[in-house]
Amino acid sequence: MELIPEWAPNIHPILVHFPIAIILLAVLMDLLDFFLPDQWWDELKTTILYGIGAISTIAAYYTGSLAADTVFLPSGAQSVLNEHADWALWTVWFFGIYALLRILLHWYQKMNQQIIRIGLFVLALPGIFFLYETGDHGAEMVFGYGAGTGQLTEKQETIPVTSDSLQESGSTFTVSENGNWSWKTGPNGVSTLLSQFRWLEGSPSDLRPTIVGSGNNHLLKISVDSTTNFFAGKKSFQNVQVDYYLNLSDFDGEVSLVNHVQDAQNYDFVTLSSDGTISQGRVSEGNREVFAKESYSAASGMLFIRTVANGTHFRGYINKEMVVHGHGNAPEAGSVGIKLNGTGTILIDVIKFTNLSENE
Repeated sequence: MELIPEWAPNIHPILVHFPIAIILLAVLMDLLDFFLPDQWWDELKTTILYGIGAISTIAAYYTGSLAADTVFLPSGAQSVLNEHADWALWTVWFFGIYALLRILLHWYQKMNQQIIRIGLFVLALPGIFFLYETGDHGAEMVFGYGAGTGQLTEKQETIPVTSDSLQESGSTFTVSENGNWSWKTGPNGVSTLLSQFRWLEGSPSDLRPTIVGSGNNHLLKISVDSTTNFFAGKKSFQNVQVDYYLNLSDFDGEVSLVNHVQDAQNYDFVTLSSDGTISQGRVSEGNREVFAKESYSAASGMLFIRTVANGTHFRGYINKEMVVHGHGNAPEAGSVGIKLNGTGTILIDVIKFTNLSENE
């Protein structure tokens, strides 16, 4: 018998119901204890329930953190995931401290005082609100955005990691009212690059941008020759998601997909190195801080790369799999772009920007 059934993406959906049931039972018995005889129920049994509930919240939170790294989410679910994780963490801390407080009061033999028992019952009620908010946001991800569902169906389908933008013959840069934009490279890709981005280091001529391919297959080819080149968009946003379709097979060095760019000395990054490492972090006043670093193995050819910066949560995906997840202080609003440090060529197919603040 397998621990995780075939239909489940991970063990989190199996464990998550335990803290809900145990903590609600503990609160109910805490209330009934005021009316039941001690030989039927007493506050020590309630404390044991709270202790088990607190331990189960830790297990649910830990498995939930692992689960978030295995599920590819739509744009609208990114903010919901952050809120679900934050409420879950507050729930863990609340019931962990609350259970410890009850244990200490038992240790010092204070639980026989009616005023303390009433106070503890009232104190537990905010935790129910934390538990509700955690469950509400978790349910929204599953039933609203389909996170982690359809595992059996997905096994029967082959989903390409490249977009059908390779079939587009024109170069289009479209912008919506909420600030979202999408750039599909085509015959006019060079002029789009020059008009829609600004340079913070290097220059467009250093990249020697050209359009390669023929027929309906147009890609923007940029080349770097042992120099740093840094370009970004012209508008600033707070919570962002950026999807890139890039071919890095012929590049040796570091490709940084940057967001919240203030200037060349202040920005956030997800950096892919040709040595097989991916790092996520922040540059402040020129000082580089890495929030998370992992190894990755990506197939050659066109890659789908997604970067997400939402509040204090930062994620990086390659071909729909999360490969890096860091945390830090929420940055100031800024633009998105690319920073190159190395030698070789890169092919750009599509860059798609999503303003996540519109989904909150």
